[in-house]
Amino acid sequence: MSIPSFLLADQISVSRFCFGCEPLGGADWGDDVDVVEIEEAIELALDRGVNFFDTADVYGLGLSEIRLSEILGARRHDLVIATKGGVSWKKQKNGRAITRIDCSPGYIRAAVEKSLVRLRLERIPVYYIHWPQQDRDIAEAVETLYELQQSGKIGVIGCSNFSEQQLQRALEFAPVRLLQIPVNVLIDEPSPGIVDISRKSGIGIVGYNVLASGLLTGKYDVNSVFPVTDRRSRLPQFSGEGLRASIKRVEELRIEAKRSGLSLAQYAIKQALDKPGVEAAIVGIKRSRQFMENITPFV
Repeated sequence: MSIPSFLLADQISVSRFCFGCEPLGGADWGDDVDVVEIEEAIELALDRGVNFFDTADVYGLGLSEIRLSEILGARRHDLVIATKGGVSWKKQKNGRAITRIDCSPGYIRAAVEKSLVRLRLERIPVYYIHWPQQDRDIAEAVETLYELQQSGKIGVIGCSNFSEQQLQRALEFAPVRLLQIPVNVLIDEPSPGIVDISRKSGIGIVGYNVLASGLLTGKYDVNSVFPVTDRRSRLPQFSGEGLRASIKRVEELRIEAKRSGLSLAQYAIKQALDKPGVEAAIVGIKRSRQFMENITPFV
């Protein structure tokens, strides 16, 4: 099995399959997250040539980074680990946390240092600004990342959830090399403008939410109900009329997938990968059988 790759800065070869590690945080994806099963899936992914892993400091309030580091062990130094910062949090007694976007230079610097400790790295291969702060010029955050890059704390600079205008602004202050945005068959992303900027500037687009929070796995129907521990219980496309409309579209796509000889999830991933400018797709994995199904469009 040979997984296609793309070249990042310094001619680093990066697998187009990016292993999404948000479930390692143990929050917001229901009660069936088993860390042992995720570890088994990571081992399988490594054996198949996956070298790209995506996490964020806010996933599980640091827990995803810690667990990923523990699972990878010494191998973490040879892999392309991407993490994100710029979202602060405050724990509450009910177990949930209050989060807010904070792209101030001071917060970004502190977030990078904490991620270095949790990941047990001296240099983070890829670091994204998780979300742009709407009431603050993103130039400050991007300049801060550039300084951290020059000092050897981070490698590639990335932006996540940036608009065309915000990405163009970021490029005035640092050599951004990756853009992470939602990409799936249900939405019109990446936009032509984003693709144009990315191609002209040598930016690779990394798609997330390629399975639309599980909608495009085909596991759900109009009677599906999600517990309060699952973020989908708070999303409009997973309840009421929103869910009915979603399932109708999913059934249409299932027919298209069958014509292509693929499962619905495989078809959805392939469609995301085939979109202009998309270099890699992040697929959140909870267990080995998910990995084996979802790796098919990459080989």
